[in-house]
Amino acid sequence: MTNQDIGDVVLRGENLRKAYGGLVAVDDVSFHVARGEILGLVGPNGAGKTTLVDLITGIQRSDSGELTLNGEKLAGPTAARARRGLSRTFQHPHLALELTVRENLLVGASASRFPSWWRMTAGVITDGIRHRPQEQERVVRIAEELGVPRLDEPCTNLSLGEQRLVEVARALTQDPLVMLLDEPFAGADADSVAGIIDAIRQVQARGHAVILVDHNVDLLTSLADRVMLLSQGRMVFEGAPQDCLASPEMQRVYFGTSEEEAA
Repeated sequence: MTNQDIGDVVLRGENLRKAYGGLVAVDDVSFHVARGEILGLVGPNGAGKTTLVDLITGIQRSDSGELTLNGEKLAGPTAARARRGLSRTFQHPHLALELTVRENLLVGASASRFPSWWRMTAGVITDGIRHRPQEQERVVRIAEELGVPRLDEPCTNLSLGEQRLVEVARALTQDPLVMLLDEPFAGADADSVAGIIDAIRQVQARGHAVILVDHNVDLLTSLADRVMLLSQGRMVFEGAPQDCLASPEMQRVYFGTSEEEAA
């Protein structure tokens, strides 16, 4: 999908703030992401990237600010937000390792029918879910499109990179409006990274909005349509990836360069 294909804004945050005592993790951050757009979140450790994702998905509650999804206020617990159209992956894979790849994907495909993740996982091994043809078909189709291997292999037998690809696929089986991918490349080998990149491009081509967090700035900026740079909880740059890489803010945040030195 090209920039010309990016559609209307689906998710918007206004003046989000989260503090833990005297530590402000997210400080007055506003953002938006549109249909078919990949928004990259970059910044060093402690910049507030994962905290922002947690605020969006409801794992943590903001102290102030507002989120809207398709123009309507987004609130409530994580499961309710998932049913509204948010899905995510985590810094460390959250798969049921004793289940097969297929069964883990069915967790996502059946998500809208369950109030919590553990009930989805337990329900996947019952005939009531396993034999729903539309969910089975969706799982197989998405696995083929994203190149997910070995559907009937227990996830414990997969490499870390393969597990991360399964997580991306599981998030997509929920048919979300917005996918939030938190460091999907961490620990993946070169072949797995290539597969995950292809999968993210497939997600974008379907018209889903993507918020992508990763420490690999070069990789992230090669994928993103737009980049937000966070530093100490604040957004210090927002714009085109190449403009971000060349910006004084990037030089200062990553290399400790003053604005005068960067100029």
